[in-house]
Amino acid sequence: MEPASILIVEDEPVVAKDIQLSLQRLGYRVPATATSGEEAIRKADDMHPDLILMDIVLKGKMDGVETALQIQRKQDVPVIYLTAYADDHTLERAKVTSPAGYMLKPYQAHELRPTIELALHRAQHERHMRERLRWIATTMRCIGDGIVTTDRGGRVAYMNPAAESLTGWSQDDAAGMGVTALLGFHEAGPGYESESPVQQAMTQVRIVAIEDVLLISKQGGRRAIRGSVAPVADDGGSVLGAVLVFHETASGERALQASGQQGDRLWKMDARLGRPQGIINLCSWCKRVPDESGEWYDLATFIAERSAIQFNGGLCPECMDQCFPCDGRHK
Repeated sequence: MEPASILIVEDEPVVAKDIQLSLQRLGYRVPATATSGEEAIRKADDMHPDLILMDIVLKGKMDGVETALQIQRKQDVPVIYLTAYADDHTLERAKVTSPAGYMLKPYQAHELRPTIELALHRAQHERHMRERLRWIATTMRCIGDGIVTTDRGGRVAYMNPAAESLTGWSQDDAAGMGVTALLGFHEAGPGYESESPVQQAMTQVRIVAIEDVLLISKQGGRRAIRGSVAPVADDGGSVLGAVLVFHETASGERALQASGQQGDRLWKMDARLGRPQGIINLCSWCKRVPDESGEWYDLATFIAERSAIQFNGGLCPECMDQCFPCDGRHK
């Protein structure tokens, strides 16, 4: 693994050189140092460092905090402050940049390595978390099922575009609204319980199915929906809120259910086209489907067991690049 590259921003050349030599002895790359905020911004643009050691008090128009803000607007790079000042005002200003560390001068050489390694590890972890959140957010925006999340009081916290389309409410307008008022739940068939399924899920801490429920949109339109509500709990088991996933019930699906014709009839093979016919429930997130008994299987297994189709595992070019990147630099 290539050593991490570090940019030193220090307006005292002798101090900067001492830090540079200390870091090089520890195995890090220090291709450049800067003595002012303006110079630091230029060199950060050129070298794209893995980490910046930043003195807060710099000569020139910009101090270390302002310099860090300017750099972080362009790059996702952790900053460790080196400073002789530990007053409350300086600390409050430094907090704005979410620093990866804060070391007081005079520093000890043996303190550099653990501080830097922890900062690099934390930055990498946070970068991976942000990437995962981007994948999740993009998936939620793209899937066809409506998704609504609530806080523990049942108030709307998030809606994906599909939920906005089904309910007629925008996320901005619905934020903070009670989810029952948002969805306008009404009984659409026997067996519907009067208590909101969202409250049921949070009170009973279990997944609650939504069956044969009418959703009343903002414009007064009526849609039969089906889905489920799952509670969200912290590590201690305290409920934080709920996630509601739902879709409009197709008329053909409801007709099949009303007549009790499920199972094999959903998977009749068309002799001429050679493909399954009917409707099945597919989890938009994990891509699993239930069989007649309610057991959930991955889609490939489900299809293979009910048809002559065989699957050959492999990776598409995009997944190959993600799993086996050519660039092995430490990031």
